[in-house]
Amino acid sequence: MTRNLKLALLAGSLVVLRGSNPPPDVHEIVKRATVALDSDWAADPTYACVQRDEVQKGDKQTSKTFQVVMIDGSEYHLPLAFDDQPLSPGRAKAELIKFKEEARHRERESASARRSRIAAWKKQRDESGELLLDFPKVLKFQLIREEAMNGHEAYVLSAFPKEGIVPDTRAAKVLLGMEGTAWVDKDTLHPMRVECTVTRAVPVFGPLASVLPGTHIDIGMTQVTPSVWLIDEVSMRLSVSKLHMFKSTQVTRSTYTNYRPNSSVVEELLSKATQE
Repeated sequence: MTRNLKLALLAGSLVVLRGSNPPPDVHEIVKRATVALDSDWAADPTYACVQRDEVQKGDKQTSKTFQVVMIDGSEYHLPLAFDDQPLSPGRAKAELIKFKEEARHRERESASARRSRIAAWKKQRDESGELLLDFPKVLKFQLIREEAMNGHEAYVLSAFPKEGIVPDTRAAKVLLGMEGTAWVDKDTLHPMRVECTVTRAVPVFGPLASVLPGTHIDIGMTQVTPSVWLIDEVSMRLSVSKLHMFKSTQVTRSTYTNYRPNSSVVEELLSKATQE
């Protein structure tokens, strides 16, 4: 799962509060939530991070770790480890050379090729962003309590589908099958954690596949700067049916660490690749 998609899932499941007492009207909360999430959404591509994806199927668990950077308008995943075993020196050197060659290729590609590459990446990102745009009109929200989490005072909100909504996008269909809880930092007004659960089957590709009740998603966020919070963990238990006959469950966990300005990380990697 990409960071964009994970940001979109988060956007579709939470609300951000202004630190006032008493809290503002829930409709105002949703408006301010959209602004805050847009800000984090826009900031995410300006940061590089280390992404570790873990998948469990039955008793078997595998993992892949990457350095994720943006090169000239779209993401690049540089392999770092498989099943928590670092790449051999030879493989690591080869991956750095491959990274450098890709950076050079993107510098030299034609204007049309560049536009197509960036457009493909943005299309995937924008499709995920439908959740961000649809959640205010599809979900209803309620402030249920305040409590401390990870050393921060937080607002706790619940989110439920509105009744009578006719979904006109795939994102809206997904949202209408979910309920969730969000923890929002009272000082910075950014989300700290979201838990959401699919409560009814949600068709994602017409009759071909549906996400089933029991699917559960946990999303945690970390403060990267005083004004930017980005995802640091996503855990998902995904139950899916295909053709109404085949059911499967997959457990995944992705972590995102070592957030740093993208430009400095790219510069370091290129310098290291040159030395190899």
